[in-house]
Amino acid sequence: MLEALARFIKSKMKDWKESNMNLLKEAVETFKKMTECCERIPKRVLWVYAPFLCDKIGDVKFSTTIKEIFMSLTDFMTAKFVAL
Repeated sequence: MLEALARFIKSKMKDWKESNMNLLKEAVETFKKMTECCERIPKRVLWVYAPFLCDKIGDVKFSTTIKEIFMSLTDFMTAKFVAL
C-alpha cells in the first residue's frame, strides 16, 4: 500500500519535476508521516522516493525535514542501504 502511494505521488509530481513549492512540501511531509506512523516501510518505497529526497536535501527549506526522514529510515532499514 505504501509503495502504491509513493508511486501515485511520483506520478502527480511528474517524476519529481514539479516546481510548485506547496506540492513539494506535501510530498516531503507525506513521506515523513509514513516514517513516523508505519510499523514497516518496504525498501521499494525508499527506492521510489530516493531521487527526490537526494535532490532536495540541499534545499534550505527541506534539509532538516529530509535529514530527520533519513535518520528515521535507519530504524526500518540498514544504515548502509539508506546511505547508498
